[in-house]
Amino acid sequence: MLTAMTTLTLWTLVAVLVGPIRGQSWKYQPIGEGWQSDWNMEEENTMRDYRFIKYSTMIQTGSLFQNENLVSFVQLVVDEDREQLLVGGRDILYRLDLKDLSVLEMVKWESDEKDIQVCSQRGQERENCHNFIRVLSLVDMEAVLVCGTNAFKPTCTLRDVTQLSNVTKEFTGGGICPYSPHYNSTALMTNSGDIYAATVIDFDARDPSISRRQGPSNWLRTHKSSKFLDEPNFVSAYEIGNYIYFFFRETAVEYINCGKRVFSRVARVCKSDKGGPYYLKDMWSSFQKARLNCSLPGQFPFYFDELQSTYYSEDENLIYAVFSTPANSIPGSAVCVYNISSLNTAFEGPFKQQKTHEHAWLRQDTPLVPNKCTNDNNAKRSSRTSELDDAMLTSTTDYQLMDLAVMSRELGPLIMRENERWTHIAVDHVFTKTQKFYDVVFLATDDGKVRKMVHLPESKQTCLIEEIKIVENGHPRPVKNMKISLTTNALYINTRGNVIKVPVQRCFRFTTARACIRAQDPYCAWDPKTETCTKWPAFDPESERWEQDFRGCPVLDDPVNGKWSDWSAWSVCSQVGLDRMVDHCLCRSRTCDKPKPAFKGTDCTGASMEVMNCTVHGQWAEWSAWGACDHTCGMAWRKRHRQCGNPPPKFGGRMCQGDDEQTEYCEDTPACPLVPVDGNWSLWSGWSTCTSNCNGGMQTRKRGCDNPIPMRNGKYCLGNNKEWRLCNVHECPEIGKNAPWTEWIVTNQTSGGYWRQRFRFKCRANVETSKSIKTSFVKAQTEFCHLKEKNCYKKKALANSVTNIDTFTSIDQSLHKYCRYRRRLFRRFCRCRTLGVFLVCKKCGLG
Repeated sequence: MLTAMTTLTLWTLVAVLVGPIRGQSWKYQPIGEGWQSDWNMEEENTMRDYRFIKYSTMIQTGSLFQNENLVSFVQLVVDEDREQLLVGGRDILYRLDLKDLSVLEMVKWESDEKDIQVCSQRGQERENCHNFIRVLSLVDMEAVLVCGTNAFKPTCTLRDVTQLSNVTKEFTGGGICPYSPHYNSTALMTNSGDIYAATVIDFDARDPSISRRQGPSNWLRTHKSSKFLDEPNFVSAYEIGNYIYFFFRETAVEYINCGKRVFSRVARVCKSDKGGPYYLKDMWSSFQKARLNCSLPGQFPFYFDELQSTYYSEDENLIYAVFSTPANSIPGSAVCVYNISSLNTAFEGPFKQQKTHEHAWLRQDTPLVPNKCTNDNNAKRSSRTSELDDAMLTSTTDYQLMDLAVMSRELGPLIMRENERWTHIAVDHVFTKTQKFYDVVFLATDDGKVRKMVHLPESKQTCLIEEIKIVENGHPRPVKNMKISLTTNALYINTRGNVIKVPVQRCFRFTTARACIRAQDPYCAWDPKTETCTKWPAFDPESERWEQDFRGCPVLDDPVNGKWSDWSAWSVCSQVGLDRMVDHCLCRSRTCDKPKPAFKGTDCTGASMEVMNCTVHGQWAEWSAWGACDHTCGMAWRKRHRQCGNPPPKFGGRMCQGDDEQTEYCEDTPACPLVPVDGNWSLWSGWSTCTSNCNGGMQTRKRGCDNPIPMRNGKYCLGNNKEWRLCNVHECPEIGKNAPWTEWIVTNQTSGGYWRQRFRFKCRANVETSKSIKTSFVKAQTEFCHLKEKNCYKKKALANSVTNIDTFTSIDQSLHKYCRYRRRLFRRFCRCRTLGVFLVCKKCGLG
């Protein structure tokens, strides 16, 4: 029957249970517009319902911190004493200012590359092989416990809370921090130094455990049995009195014979537990767990079985818990509230027991298992363990599940809603001018909203005060963590990559006393002195002048006058209006949504947008008239112009495209009369080659009368068309030339033979060729010839220098004789009269 019930919608169940609920004096009050989800009607609701806060309005009043390493289960801890927010992400730690989320300190804590490689080699994706901070807990006034997955090698550190880079202690995190970043876990460190943790303690996540480690007390853990923990998802842990309480959801062992189902649990252990004797010495002897009951009452109760988040109010000693329906069923969420006394009632009651695996779980009243917890830390064991003998010791493994469920304070959920899944809860107790405290409950959703609800105990109503959108349109993201600070009166919310500070109130939206009071926000009151709606200064001596009348849910039909938001920053915007010449401008805008006008309220007055520095592209003005022709006869042209000034380009606009001048031929000009054209010289040509290389030569150059040629009886050019000039006037170098050898001449004859000689001359002159010769010396060759042998023998050459033209040797006489017969040999050297070779050369001065 219960299995079949899970297929019913919440709406059907509410309809079925209305009679029984009213009969049991529990009154269901719908939230806002009732059970229908308002997410799809957000824009419509925002227009007519001031309770819906847009993302743009939220971000104007809040603060935003972004970092790409804020992924997975980001840890947030509000440190009120030092006004700082501790943030743990992937490979990184932050200390942020509570006021504006500015960075006070950033510390990187990354895994070693060796550990990352080992993690990858063991089959894990590299994305999971980082150091994800999963435990972040204030220990005392000076320290904070920080534990990370460290590439599936959990590690913990104790750090200075004012300087996170200062690590005072480092130790293994096995059993305190999970190996995987995707596994739910919780841990806390008591003032005595004991660490209580609920997580898996092995690499493969097959051994879940609630344990105590590291402190002065002995190490303890739960039995490795599904009766103790069966696929748990841990949510939170609190130190309350003599006990440590753990809240989680798990597969229900008592329901296993009817199928698989998840129940929400609360478990507790004694802080003074010393464990059992013998083989149970490292096991809890005080471990107990009970079911958390959050259901719609009636003949067939409907249970919200899956615990998502808790909030412990130390002032009221209450546990506020968020539950949801299973992931594969119709979405629905509820909030139930539990007194600590109701927890103790369940733990002090009877147990459930399963004798064998084939038996059902049944109530078992047994005196063998005491449920008291001692404060004597010097005792060797708790009172529960010390009184057990061997027979009783066995029963500790059989008795851990309580028979009674922990019942909520109200007969049913405090708040519930269909088609939504709530992920986190935070609660503030607000004191109003009526001298009463009211619970303001903040609920985060899996699609990026925060609902602000107020519970009215007198009427047992829960009213929606605001619904705040914390993600931009089109980017739904679940809220991964949410904390509240009573110092700054703000929520600190984590979505993927972001930490957002959201004030708990936006009283400034209401511009009249009537609107402020009828909004029924317990934070808000009207200040007649300043005529503004502000946060009511509770416990302030001057608070009496504030006007506040908090009695019920917001009045939604009261006229709301519109009010402008702040101007946005100047930014580049596209074309504005119908002017096609405008491309880009600097624009800023504001919206009439602080608040929007509603219920016949007045609209905002003034412009919603301001524009300046528009980029204007230039356009041509009209063409000017044609100008006069440039000639009065013959071929002539005329021009006209236009300006790029209709409009001119501004602020980086483009210049006009095309020409700013046009030219055309003048067709009506008469022909010009013929005019004589006088000739004009062209440029001189280059100088010609010199006629001589030395001793003086001549060069010439020319020009023509052709620039222009004389026409129509024009005058010829005046002047010469040629010019001359000397060149190479330097003296020619002296050159020499050898004459050929003469024929042999017989010069002396004997009876046995004869002497004969031959000669040659060397001549030189400062001329280009060998026409002028000076005699320098004569070379002669002599040889003796035998008549009989008919052979001639050479003799050393004879050389005679002529120093006097009147001196003649026998050789000279022979030459003279030779010259008479060979006169023509010398004719090419000298035309003078022949007086002998040497005389001739000397007299002529040539050689």
